[in-house]
Amino acid sequence: MARMHIVLLAALTGALVSAAPAAMADDGQVTVVLKFVKQPGHAGMAPVTLLADSCAACTVLGDPALARDNRRETLVALALPARRTLELRFRAAPGSVKRVVLESGDLPFMVDGERVTVSVPPVAGDAFTAGEFATHIVEPGMVLRFEHADIARRAGAYASGAFPALQRHAADNLQFAQREVIRRTGLGDFVAQEKLGTIQVMGFDTNYPHGHTDAPPHMHMHLRWPLNAGTQIGHYYIDERGLLTHNVVGVKSMDGQGRTYGRGELFTTRDVRGRPIYQHRITPEGWLELGRAGAAPCVLKPAQENRGFETGATVACADRAPVTVSVTDDLAAGIVRVATGPVVETFRYDTDTGKLLSSAAAPPPSESNWVAPQ
Repeated sequence: MARMHIVLLAALTGALVSAAPAAMADDGQVTVVLKFVKQPGHAGMAPVTLLADSCAACTVLGDPALARDNRRETLVALALPARRTLELRFRAAPGSVKRVVLESGDLPFMVDGERVTVSVPPVAGDAFTAGEFATHIVEPGMVLRFEHADIARRAGAYASGAFPALQRHAADNLQFAQREVIRRTGLGDFVAQEKLGTIQVMGFDTNYPHGHTDAPPHMHMHLRWPLNAGTQIGHYYIDERGLLTHNVVGVKSMDGQGRTYGRGELFTTRDVRGRPIYQHRITPEGWLELGRAGAAPCVLKPAQENRGFETGATVACADRAPVTVSVTDDLAAGIVRVATGPVVETFRYDTDTGKLLSSAAAPPPSESNWVAPQ
């Protein structure tokens, strides 16, 4: 039966991508990336280095996909013994280390001159996402992953040359425009109620976290199936004018050949059983049609005529008045503002990690007003 499902999904999508590597190596070691955030005024300090005598069983990894240094931070990649409580000592410029981050949280550390001692908890599997710089906004049935295009952290395919600020701004607007369609069509609630998985709305990284090249510029909206069974992933590429050009689709966790959808071609996202859930179509103009399968789609077009999505995205659905979505990202203050018509939302985030600081939900009512669900 499992083989039949794989064959069915390959036929439905016409595209597959390589499986992810195993989480833990056979030798009992795990790959761990620590982010050493720099104090203001220490942008040019020498990179942080591990003192070898603090851990004979640890190895420094020089993989540029994991380890790097920039004005904001030093990423140190290590092979560590799995499930061991460790104290690692590093050399750093005195007073230069502001925080030490593992994954999305802070680790305790002590400073003695140029020596920084970091308490590392037992790690059972590879933990290398500290290099990411994105904010996750969670709603019923969906997660919007908002990447911050910090030129100081540029790396990988974006390490040099023209920085894709226009395309990144277009992706910002398109991400929240897709969220507006998800809300207007009830798609997020439907996916949550039917337990179909999670819709992932994403842009593209410019900082090459854990080797994620993420180029050329694009945006996504894909359905991650339950139990990580797989994911149809569409990549909607954005040109230098801020318009969409084509969609390259694959299925994560399986091997095979990809499929490209050009302008005017309809791509259907399906659930793990092959049922159609929602559809995307890039129009001949480079705009986007998006809607639930079998229903009239909403049309997303640039806010300004003869321009791209960097000017904003106007969302027009059949049963609602059109609304324009416009997004700004203040990297210095750590604030994303999203204007949807007259409504302006403010999302505050940690400028070192991207972690969302704004409340994601209202506090519950007091006990005297609480009614048990029926």
